[in-house]
Amino acid sequence: MTSGKTSETSGGPATASPVTDSELVLAQLKKILASQAFRNSKRYTRFLTYVVEQTLLGHGDQLKERLLGIEVFDRPADYDVATDPIVRVAAGEIRKRLAQYYMEDGHEGDLHIQMHPGAYVTEFSQPRRRGTPAPEQKPAPPVAANLEVTPSHHFLRSRLAVGLAVALLVAGVIGAVYFSHSVNRQLALDRFWDPFLHSTDSPVFCLGDVTPHSEGTGASEPTGLQTGTYSNDHLALADVKAFNRISDILAQHGKQATVLNSGSATLADLRQHPAVFVGGSDNQWTMQSLASVRFRIVQGLKLSINAIVDSQNGLQPRWVVDFGVPYNSIQKEYGIVARFHSPLTDQATVVIAGIGANGTIAASDFVTTPSYFKEFADHAPRDWDQRNMEIILETEMIHGDYGPPKVVTTYFW
Repeated sequence: MTSGKTSETSGGPATASPVTDSELVLAQLKKILASQAFRNSKRYTRFLTYVVEQTLLGHGDQLKERLLGIEVFDRPADYDVATDPIVRVAAGEIRKRLAQYYMEDGHEGDLHIQMHPGAYVTEFSQPRRRGTPAPEQKPAPPVAANLEVTPSHHFLRSRLAVGLAVALLVAGVIGAVYFSHSVNRQLALDRFWDPFLHSTDSPVFCLGDVTPHSEGTGASEPTGLQTGTYSNDHLALADVKAFNRISDILAQHGKQATVLNSGSATLADLRQHPAVFVGGSDNQWTMQSLASVRFRIVQGLKLSINAIVDSQNGLQPRWVVDFGVPYNSIQKEYGIVARFHSPLTDQATVVIAGIGANGTIAASDFVTTPSYFKEFADHAPRDWDQRNMEIILETEMIHGDYGPPKVVTTYFW
């Protein structure tokens, strides 16, 4: 960064597109916030809600970066927007998630809520539904029946015809490219899950087991090891969230899954079905499965420090998280996505595991979001889907909430 100025310090246009019914906008906002793209992020939910409500109140001209940092992210009034990009980062992610929402099937007729680059004010528009007549156009002036067609008229009509043909061709190419990219994104994700989608056996999900004695370490602030909410079966909330996302993907292909607690699952159970192990150090089957591959999770290196280590480098810690500090001060989390044929169970196996809870959720986000996985597939070996693999992910943490997962390294064999 060469100066203290940033590219998104202004609020952009003072007013958004005319809104005829704020109740419709708020109803659409509620629907968006309940979608997969937003429902697991308090940070993005709070941000989008604030800018929509302020726009509806006519305060769009006040939506500046500093105000949003103060009102949405609880920054002090004199915080430095040049060195703290939280508003710009969150705005970029919200724009991406809104685009993802409107690309999904079933949202074609939804009222559009948009936040254009360089601005924080939102705009609202209702797409024209099928069967709605196009805006009335004035009839063309009558043409004399005896108009003589001269060579110049022939030339003009030819140029118009060529121009129309070129425009249609360009539109067709753009449409084909867009459709192709959408299909390719989904295809890459399907190729990852192919061993499960085409298996004659239904998959088994094995979730981490968190016993009650994990709670209450006496720290003055919650740490990463205390943030889970547990069910009567002692399942970590993060693991349940991850399971819900992944099971939705398999359900779209007609695959119904069985769920087991890792504390009660037996090797005999896991040898009968392809398995997805969800959770890191809270899942004994995750830890045992990763023991046979290159990257694995270790805990308690030094008191509360957990890490992902590289077995090809003397088990040296490469990605480390200290859960002894207040959780909101953790800046990065890491996760592993692994897919391989397990020598332990002799079955196709997928591991979705974080060093901590947010690492697990970010990893599940990665294997259920077509755009994330397409980017990975574009840089992977051509035959990646025929090989075993491990993918190490990083997610930026802001006040205890995770950001989009980023691939930091991969390993194929």
